[in-house]
This record gives sequence, C-alpha cells and structure tokens, in this order.
Amino acid sequence: MKKLLVSSLTIILSFSATSILAEQKMDHDDMENMAPKAETSDQQITHSAKGTVTKVDASSKKVTLAHEPVESLSWPAMTMGFSVKDEALLTKLKVGETVDFEFMKVEQGYVITEVK
Repeated sequence: MKKLLVSSLTIILSFSATSILAEQKMDHDDMENMAPKAETSDQQITHSAKGTVTKVDASSKKVTLAHEPVESLSWPAMTMGFSVKDEALLTKLKVGETVDFEFMKVEQGYVITEVK
C-alpha cells in the first residue's frame, strides 16, 4: 500500500512539473513574440516630432532639441541630441526656435532627416 501511494504521488508530481515547465516555456515564447522588432536598414521607420532647438553644433553636425512626446516610440518629452542627415539642415535650425522634424534610427543613434 505504501509503495502504491509513493508511486501515485511520483506520477502526480511528475505531471505537475511538466505542466509548469510547459507554461513557463509558453509565457517566454509569448513575450518574445510581443517584443518590438529591431529596425533594419531595409525597414527604417521615420518618426515625427515637434521640438525647440536648444543647441546647434555645426562642427559635429548635431542639434539638441527639447522635444514633445514621440508617440511612435512611446517616448516622453525630453531633451536630446540628434545628428543631421544633411549639413544643410543646420541652417534651418536656430536656438530658441520651435520646429517640426522627422528622424529615424541608424546604427549611431537617431538622425534628423527633415525639418519643417
């Protein structure tokens, strides 16, 4: 009788452990599928924002903007530096001016592609 009870408990625990492991594996797979995919060179997404120019650095082809939230990236409002795709864009940017701009992610960070 004792052997039967031990065998039964072993089988029950074995099924429980297998079930728990299967659930954990499924949860992990589901989370991987929900994670945002990395942008690739052939899938570059352009984002739009509005911001105020706080600094222009022509020597490094960079501009710092205090921008509003960027919904497409789920970013809150913040101040950050951007490179510019074309140096000519820097002539459109004056400290204190508010601009609409478009940008995309590249290997080195985020690059402004257009200023309106």
